[in-house]
Amino acid sequence: MPKTLDNFKKDFPEPWAAYEELRNVCDQAGPLDAKTIQLIKIGISVAMEHEGGLVAHISQAKKAGAQPNEIYHAILLATGLAGFPAVLAGIGTARSYLK
Repeated sequence: MPKTLDNFKKDFPEPWAAYEELRNVCDQAGPLDAKTIQLIKIGISVAMEHEGGLVAHISQAKKAGAQPNEIYHAILLATGLAGFPAVLAGIGTARSYLK
């Protein structure tokens, strides 16, 4: 995924810049702090079974001060909406990045 993303950024710089701007505006549009935003995005990534997004948001959550138990909780919260298989995969991915 990172190579694909790097290629997209290089091949389509204007759409990438527009996407980043929209993402940043959405992140700043309300009262949630950076850690909470990343924990929500972790849950969304699990529900969408988007491993690349999950890895990216785990990294961002750690930078924002999230502890491993908070990250695991965000993943577990997806159980009712995404189902156990998606959550199990998310836990496995998280374990690889929270060693």
